[in-house]
This record gives sequence, structure tokens and C-alpha cells, in this order.
Amino acid sequence: MKKSKDILAAYLLLTLGAFIMSVGVEDVFNVEQIVSGGVTGLGIVIEALTAGKVPIWVTNIACNIPLFIVGIKVLDKISMIRTVYTTIVCTFFMAVLPVFHILTNDRLVNMLLGGILFGIAYGIFFRLRASSGGADLLALIVNRFRRDISTPVILAIIDVAIVLAGAVVFGIENILYAIIVIFISTKVSDRIIQGFRQGKMIYLISERSAEIKDYILNHINRGVTVLDAKGGYRNKDRVMIISVLSSRQLVELKDKIKEMDDKAFLIISQITDVFGEGFTKIT
Repeated sequence: MKKSKDILAAYLLLTLGAFIMSVGVEDVFNVEQIVSGGVTGLGIVIEALTAGKVPIWVTNIACNIPLFIVGIKVLDKISMIRTVYTTIVCTFFMAVLPVFHILTNDRLVNMLLGGILFGIAYGIFFRLRASSGGADLLALIVNRFRRDISTPVILAIIDVAIVLAGAVVFGIENILYAIIVIFISTKVSDRIIQGFRQGKMIYLISERSAEIKDYILNHINRGVTVLDAKGGYRNKDRVMIISVLSSRQLVELKDKIKEMDDKAFLIISQITDVFGEGFTKIT
């Protein structure tokens, strides 16, 4: 029963992502005639060159057919099914949605809006192992062979190539706006994929490590890992404390460390996602 609910929730989110992307394409980028990358960007160019005789949704479905054929052989079954579903729904929305008057008189603000819409849509798709087809699907296929490069980064590279090609039709100014869109959408989608449960990891060496450990455990209520360490300069045995805190808790701990041992050695690193006891379950 729980699995059925999870699947339903995933497809509802994919539908929402397809709707958001369609609004971005039709009501932001097509109106502003910005080649925002991907097959939809190509569709904007073709629609402009044909004076509207070939709408974006036609280009979208036509370009995705060969990618589907490759994707079936490369991507796993779940990713492929969800990508086909998302592409069909996205194409449907682009064909039937009315015009939503969401633009302002400031073109830069409009590009910020479009970039956020695309970033949210991409983030939803990629987090649920899907895409909207086109360049997104191509990015997923490439990512299967290059795991060291994130899918949003691959997508950005593909988009930049298409945006440069769009210069022939729309000019340099439009390209600059499109690059802004790609940057924003990549940042937003990366944040959605990585998650918002950010934290701070600390590495602490102090003469009063036992007292600081007790403070973290009993006052801040966070877990602590204690490691035996040896100083490289004096070869002196040390104790290293490792803990993961929220930003607010880190401020509290730093104040306490300053009070207890202002000569303590403290390293703080940013964590993009935190799972486990005291935070959230692994998702």
C-alpha cells in the first residue's frame, strides 16, 4: 500500500514539474523569444522561423522519439518510463495551456522567473529519476557514462551549445539573458537534488575536549564521534571530536568553545544534505 502511495506521489510531482516547465517555455521564454536551451529552445527558434506554423510542442515530440529509442537501451526501466510520461505530459501542457500573463516590464526579472521555474522543474525530474526528454534525456544518458559530472552540469553544457546556435536568429543580447537563465536553473535544480537539509560538520581538537564533548551531547543534544589522533609536528597524542550541527547550534557551540578554550583548533565544513538520527530519514 505504501509503495502504491509513493508511486502516485512521484507521478503527481512529475506532473507538477511538467506543468511548471510548460509555463516557463510558453509564457516566459517563447514570449520573450529567449533560446533557453534544450529541445524547447530549438522549438522556439523553429516556431519563429516558420511564423508559428510549427509550434514548440511539435518539435518537442519529434526530437524526443530517437532519444527514447536510445534511452530504452541505456537507462533503467523506471527512469525511462518516467521520462516518457513526463515528456508526453509536458508536450500536452505546451499544446493546450492558455497564456498566463505572468511577465513584468523588466526583462531581467522575467529571466529570473523563467530560470527559477526551469530549475524547479529540472530538480523535480532529476530527483525522481526522470527528465522532460530532449536535452534532459540526453544529459541523463551521458551521466550514465560520466558519473563524475552531475546531470545538471551536463545539461548546462548542452544548453549553452544550443543557446549559441540561437544567436543566428535572436542576437547576442538574447544569448546573454539565456546564459543567466541557465545559471539560475542549474543552481536551483542542484539545490533541489542535493536537498535543503544542510548542516555544518566540525572537527575539533582541544585540551578540554572531554568537557566540550559533554556540552555537545547534553546541552546541544547532538551526537559526537571521538577519534584518537597524533599531532604531526610534536607527535603528541590528541583527541579529535567530530560532530554535525545545524547553523544555529554551531553558533552556540563556537561561543562555548571560545569561553572554554580559545586556543582550540576548529575546522568547519559545509554539508549539502544530512540524514540519520537527529535529522531526517534517508530518502
